[in-house]
Amino acid sequence: DTTDKGLMGFDGSQWIPGVNPNGQYLVIDRWRGCGIRELCLPLFRLTGMEIPGNDIYSETPRQPGTYSLRRQRTITKQPQTPQYPMYRTTNRPNTRIEVADALRGIAVAGIILFHAREHFNLYWSALDLPRAGFGSWEQPVADMLGFLLSGKMYAIFALLFGLSFFIQSDNQAQRGNDFSLRFAWRMVLLFGIGLVNAAIYNGDVLTYYALFGLLMIPIGKLPNRWVWVIAALLFIQPLELWQYFSGHTLSIRGIEGMETLYPTLATGTFAESARVSLLYGPLSSFGWGLEHGRGTQTLLMFVLGMLAGRYRLFYDEGQHRRIWGGLLAVGIAGTWLVPFEAMRNLMTATAIVSTVVLLWYGWPGFRRALHGMTFFGRMSLTNYLLQSLLGTALFYNWGLGLYRHVDVIYGTLAGVGIILVQYLFCRLWLRRHTHGPVEWVWKKLTWIDLPLFDRKIAS
Repeated sequence: DTTDKGLMGFDGSQWIPGVNPNGQYLVIDRWRGCGIRELCLPLFRLTGMEIPGNDIYSETPRQPGTYSLRRQRTITKQPQTPQYPMYRTTNRPNTRIEVADALRGIAVAGIILFHAREHFNLYWSALDLPRAGFGSWEQPVADMLGFLLSGKMYAIFALLFGLSFFIQSDNQAQRGNDFSLRFAWRMVLLFGIGLVNAAIYNGDVLTYYALFGLLMIPIGKLPNRWVWVIAALLFIQPLELWQYFSGHTLSIRGIEGMETLYPTLATGTFAESARVSLLYGPLSSFGWGLEHGRGTQTLLMFVLGMLAGRYRLFYDEGQHRRIWGGLLAVGIAGTWLVPFEAMRNLMTATAIVSTVVLLWYGWPGFRRALHGMTFFGRMSLTNYLLQSLLGTALFYNWGLGLYRHVDVIYGTLAGVGIILVQYLFCRLWLRRHTHGPVEWVWKKLTWIDLPLFDRKIAS
């Protein structure tokens, strides 16, 4: 109440001047004169909202011309609860994560090294030929590269695929857009890019990344607790467990004609190699993934990458360094304790990612030293395709045919050369462009003007 008794009605009445899209009414305290309450209440009732009696203050005269306020509340229109709970954006900005770019660059570089170690899948096609090498050093180097790289780099690559899915879909959700159909179209495009890559190198993974990526659309709508349930089911490697205990193998190697794949790659022309790679390469990669638990693990890493995005783990916020420290300990212990190869790969990949994140945010010298890998990571798709072309040109019969002439160490050094050439290309390209060439085409085609893909999120 006013202390100036000469003023009438200065009692802090609440006005509701408008409503925002979330159904919340703005309530302000303002002086009112006599009769305004009687005018505003009927107007407010015309909105059709039911107003409980105790939500409207009553006026109790204390002395002539003054009124007291019994109850003040913000009147909020409660949004309808959906029948099934769904994840909702937190509307926090998703700024570029440089450590994720660096990790993506490390993953692709590691993939190139391991492919070169295996002569892009032709190492076993010339075991009876004399090849230049370093004698007794060959096997230890091969074992070390297998321990550090095999299965781990692809796991990291898949983890960051899931992170990218979250960032893209969350950015669209913050604008009120449903990214589902756009992302499905994006996976169709990725499948096409994968087929081009499969014609060059039979070990392509982009085609089944695109297929598993479609499963992220329904998973991405679930709240965290259900996503964790899915992650737990995938973590136990159900397909690998079934094969282990049943004694059966999930194999598709019996497909007619598949036995011609590697002999043709070892002796054929570019056209002959492209034909058999395109026909049998994606099936061969998918079948190998089923046999070795890579199928469920790929989807698992997509899901974990999405969860890392939801929890903002790749940002240096709050207790995140402590979380990464715990994950590092789990990864190191799991590398030596878990029983299955795919699980061990996951544990080692966890230790690698945790180490890089902790050093990136905790040691400026490490961040400066590794910063160059962010350029490699920003063009990861371009680099993945380019390594297929350069690697097969070096090792396949239609190129230099090095698979016949060099052993593991020289092959790995050839991989180092591929990485250096592609790194220089990345530095030169990104001086003038913000995206790699393949990334730019993929982005432009993703956002082609098709009204079918432009949908708003249902409220």
